[in-house]
Amino acid sequence: MGNYARKIDMHVHYLPKAYREGLLTRGEKDPYGYPTPAWNPEAHMEFMEEMGIATAMLSVSSPHLHFSDDHAAKILARQANDEGADVMRKYPNRFGLLASLPLPNIEDSLEEIQYVMDILHVDGFSLPTNTQKIYLGNPCLDPIFAELNRRRAVVVIHPNKPSCVPEGVTENLPIPMMEFFFDTTRTITNMILKGTINRFPEIKIVVPHAGAFLSILADRINIPLQMQMIGNLKESIDVYALLKGMYYDVAGACLPRQLHALMEIVDVDHLLYGSDYPYTPPFGCLYLAEALNKTDLLTDEQRRVIYRDNAKGLFPRLQTIK
Repeated sequence: MGNYARKIDMHVHYLPKAYREGLLTRGEKDPYGYPTPAWNPEAHMEFMEEMGIATAMLSVSSPHLHFSDDHAAKILARQANDEGADVMRKYPNRFGLLASLPLPNIEDSLEEIQYVMDILHVDGFSLPTNTQKIYLGNPCLDPIFAELNRRRAVVVIHPNKPSCVPEGVTENLPIPMMEFFFDTTRTITNMILKGTINRFPEIKIVVPHAGAFLSILADRINIPLQMQMIGNLKESIDVYALLKGMYYDVAGACLPRQLHALMEIVDVDHLLYGSDYPYTPPFGCLYLAEALNKTDLLTDEQRRVIYRDNAKGLFPRLQTIK
C-alpha cells in the first residue's frame, strides 16, 4: 500500500450477532439488494494489515436497527453497542466504536447516549439519514442533538433507504448505488435548512461518501437562499460555510470527479479515510485505496493528513496510536 501513514478507517462496519439475526427475522438476508457480508474481528484485522490500516472506527451499517418496534429497537441498540464495546476493549488500539441509537425514540436514545458515553466510553455515534421517515433535521430530534452537542460528540452520518423511492425509476438497481447518495444529500440539506447544524455547533458531523451530491448542489441551494426565495427562513444561511465546517469521509468511488468538486468547497483538513469494509469487499477496498494513492489531486502530505491526522484530531485517544 505504499509508504503512507497507517490509516484510521472512519467508514467501516461490524455486524453484531443480534443485528444479523434481526435482519434474518425480517426476511432481509440481502437488504437493499446487497448481500449481508460475513464479519469477525480476526478477519477484519487481517484485512487491516493488508490495507495498512492502524485503527477502524466500527459502526452498524444499513438498514438502521429500528425495524418499526420501539422496544425492540431499544434492546437491539443496547446489544449492538455492547458487542461493539467488547471488541473495542479486547483490541483497544485496533478498533474504536461509533454507537447506534434507537432513533427516532427520544427517551430511549437519550438513555443510550448516557450509557454508551459514561459506561462504554465509545468514541462517537453513527446516525442514519432517516429512521421511520423522520430525517435528522426534524425538530422532534432536537433533544437528542442538544445532548450530543453538550457532549461535543463526533456524529458520523450513514445513508439509509429513503422514506420513499419512486416506483419504476431505479430499474432494480441496488438501493445503495443511487439512493444512498440522494438520502445523504437530502438529510444534510434538511439539517442546514432546519437550522440543526447552526443550533448545535459543538457536534462534529462526518458526511459519508465524499459528501454525495452536496458539492454539486451547493450553488443551486445557496444562491436561492441568498435571494430569499424561501420565505419561511428566519435568518440567512451560508451554505458554503456550513459545508466547509463539516467533515467528509472519502469512502467509495470518489475519483476522478467527485473528490475534485468537494475539494473546491472543503479544506483537506476536513477529509477522512474510509474503506466501507466489509460491504465493499477487500479487492474493492484495495482498488479504491490505490486510486487515492495515485491521484494527482493530492500530495503525499495531504494523503497523510487524510489517512490519519484528521481522525486523530477528532479522537484524542488515538493520539498515541502509531
